Amino acid sequence: MSIFDSAFSRMFSSPQERGVSTLMNDFSPYFSYGGIGTSNIKVKESLKLAAVFNAVEQISNDLAKTPFALYQDIDGNKERLVNHSADFIVSKQPNYLMTPYTFKKLIGVSLPLRGNCLFEIISYNNGYPESVKYIPWDDVTDVVLSKGELFYYVNGYSKPLMSSEVLHFKQFSLNGLVGISTITFASMQLDLALKTQEFATVNMNSKGVRQGVVETDKVIKDKKGITTAWRNAMGEKSADRVVVLDEGMKFNPITITPQELQIIEQQKFNIEDIARWFNIAPHKIKSLEQSTNNNIEQQSLDHVSDTIQPLVTNIEQEFTKKLLSSKERTTCYFKGNINVLLRADIKSRGEYYSKMGTLGVYSRQEIRRKEDENNGPDLLNEHLTPANTYTEKQIENNLRISKNEKNPST
Repeated sequence: MSIFDSAFSRMFSSPQERGVSTLMNDFSPYFSYGGIGTSNIKVKESLKLAAVFNAVEQISNDLAKTPFALYQDIDGNKERLVNHSADFIVSKQPNYLMTPYTFKKLIGVSLPLRGNCLFEIISYNNGYPESVKYIPWDDVTDVVLSKGELFYYVNGYSKPLMSSEVLHFKQFSLNGLVGISTITFASMQLDLALKTQEFATVNMNSKGVRQGVVETDKVIKDKKGITTAWRNAMGEKSADRVVVLDEGMKFNPITITPQELQIIEQQKFNIEDIARWFNIAPHKIKSLEQSTNNNIEQQSLDHVSDTIQPLVTNIEQEFTKKLLSSKERTTCYFKGNINVLLRADIKSRGEYYSKMGTLGVYSRQEIRRKEDENNGPDLLNEHLTPANTYTEKQIENNLRISKNEKNPST
């Protein structure tokens, strides 16, 4: 049996045979290297690392800022279905406790930390979705595949939920059914980072005075008393700790080793590794060593395309699959507008609109709408066409119109 077969061998067994923690426990033997070993790093512990917290915060914030809406494709033209209950859920009110922002941010937080995010779909009697109810992934005791249908066993529910009754957003997955959190794979690296952070904190609190030996030429009978007195004095929380040594005693500290210095230096490398684990650019988690004014704009674009776009696509497809009927899915779809994440770059946005407007891709009225401006005069509805890009048919029509204007009688 392979590594991953073993990891998931009990996933589809009965709820009595396994708990939700089985997935993590099955993977633990494969994340132990050398003498470090793997600690069962909890989510809250990993968030003590500033880089982890900021990575999750940045990803979830960008996802929360992305507006989603329901559209219908009618002969190549898209029309927003503002009166559909599903559009109301994703764009106005997922439930009476959440705003769309908190709804999407919860998804953005849960995916990297838990690997999964689950919502129960509450429907009207006619089958249309009414709202969604958040289900913490820790409450899911089992996920069972039976006769082609996926069932979710949840604490507090008398019967399992079918896959059609839930929105299940998954991160990295080895079977397409259940996601695996980033924390699971990065546990060793995060454990090292936490230990490095703890090591630096201990040295800061002790003001660099750590282990050492008390040296004297005389014979000391009460060695234990001296050791206790030293520990008591150095253990005080006061910033001005003073220890008096008599009888010609000297304290020789065991200074920090080069290996320990390397551990402290490791902190900056931990930030880069954490950025890799969460697939986020280092400058987004405030590490600017590799960023310049020349490349940070491109890095921001890469962040949208490489980090946020996959999440948006994941959510779009889950919305479309679960919140629409099979008939509606033939012409209707959900769309997340990631262009809002690029609004801060005014210069590039202006150049983009200028090109699209000049080429006739957008009318000037459509550009105003994209910027949330009110409609202008009707003449802005006309699409511009550069004179040097006229087709042969357009040139002939213009010549015919010009000739008729000069000779109205012919």
